[in-house]
Amino acid sequence: MIWLNGNFEDSGKISSSDRGFLLGDGVFETLYATGTGVVYFNQHWQRLISALDLIDINIPYSPNDILRVCQELINHMHGETDGENNNQLQPFVLRLSVSRGNGGRGLAINPDAQPTWFITAAPCPPPPKSVTLHVSTLCRPSDNLTSRIKSLSYMDNILARKEAIIAGADEALMLNEAGLVSCAAASNIFIFKNNNWITPPTSDGTLDGIIRGEILNMGKLDDAPIREESLTLAQVQEADYIFICNSLTGAVPVVEINGLPKEKSPAMQAISEIHKSEKVIDT
Repeated sequence: MIWLNGNFEDSGKISSSDRGFLLGDGVFETLYATGTGVVYFNQHWQRLISALDLIDINIPYSPNDILRVCQELINHMHGETDGENNNQLQPFVLRLSVSRGNGGRGLAINPDAQPTWFITAAPCPPPPKSVTLHVSTLCRPSDNLTSRIKSLSYMDNILARKEAIIAGADEALMLNEAGLVSCAAASNIFIFKNNNWITPPTSDGTLDGIIRGEILNMGKLDDAPIREESLTLAQVQEADYIFICNSLTGAVPVVEINGLPKEKSPAMQAISEIHKSEKVIDT
């Protein structure tokens, strides 16, 4: 079951003139959920509406409207998997996509276009126990709007991940035009150095990740301060420990970067499940 523009359907049809399909004109959010609710819904919603405001797409739904839809999809998925796994903690992934809608040919925006809202749900695979990184050749420009939002046009991230896989790694590490570390293709990055946990600032082209924000809000991890600071590739390679994080996997230790082995931090257990720590279940 999916939800498309206000309706639950077994399958949906998106117009061949939809700008999300033709031009990648839109944004998306990927949310982690269990049978009991969506995790960090409010944070995802705020990031979504901020992105929609930046690209001037209107918002016909309230957060409670979308939360009710998410809960209905969760309930449906939980019913489908109940015979296999009678567990309210069964994890699911929800994908919320919003495009500008039908716009005809060309790049000019039709001010009368009605946005397409589309939500799907699927079982969430377990997170990896560790990952290896490969430094991508693709630049992530720090000033580009598409570096600050989750655009439907994710081509740079896709190609960076492809490079990493060809190189025998799990994930790509992306640098900005100044050679500073930005983020991974689908994750934020933290390093441990000189008794500090450090992550690049959003001004370096870093996506303002939900789990990244929650970790920064912790202030300290095992009595070590957590802060934002620009990072060179050399600083990352010389770090004592590295982890990446996103809403689906939580924090995952990096055990190799461009062939250089890294140790897992003993603090990983404390943060590995932060993506499961807050549920929003009231509709």
